[in-house]
Amino acid sequence: MPAAASNRQPEPLAWFGTADGQRVLAAERVYIAQILAARAAAPTLWLHPGAGAGVSVVAADVALRASASGFDGPLRCGPALPLASDSFSAVVLQHVPENGGRALLAECARVLEPGGRLWLFALNPVSPYRLRWRRTGLSIRGPGRWRRHLQDAGLDCSEHPPQWLGPAWRSAAGRGPEMMRAICLLQASKRGPDLTLIPARPARWQGGAVPA
Repeated sequence: MPAAASNRQPEPLAWFGTADGQRVLAAERVYIAQILAARAAAPTLWLHPGAGAGVSVVAADVALRASASGFDGPLRCGPALPLASDSFSAVVLQHVPENGGRALLAECARVLEPGGRLWLFALNPVSPYRLRWRRTGLSIRGPGRWRRHLQDAGLDCSEHPPQWLGPAWRSAAGRGPEMMRAICLLQASKRGPDLTLIPARPARWQGGAVPA
């Protein structure tokens, strides 16, 4: 008899419920609270993997948890978000699922208003911390590929270099380089419509317009 369908998180995202995953989410919560507090007067959307990620000192206007079929929370939906276009000034996206990740970025770009900003938290594939999620089913992309996906979705990353957060690698000589930390934070903005200025034509004298 086939197993009954459920709304449990996809198995790869279940890693964030482990002690190692919780350390990553705890480091991200500090930054997410700052982001949401700075945007408290504007509509914000927060998509997270659950497992304690949704606990913060500041709440987003809409916070949805990844589920087996899409997202749940105040809204239950598939990868297509039932939200109006250009309706959020900020989108916080934690750990995009591998399946349908590019389509989700396109949806986030659609609901983001012109001039709005997206924050993407992703695991760093070159960090030694990757040994903690080895064989969990997580498929990790590097920051270069994420930036290309964001640009393909119509977002601009040119003004926002990657940031490195979370657990750091330490050796006998001390802490390792910043880019060896467990989390990569990317930012992207949605440009507004370009305004093209048309130079005014000089007035042309027309014969007979003024009496001689």
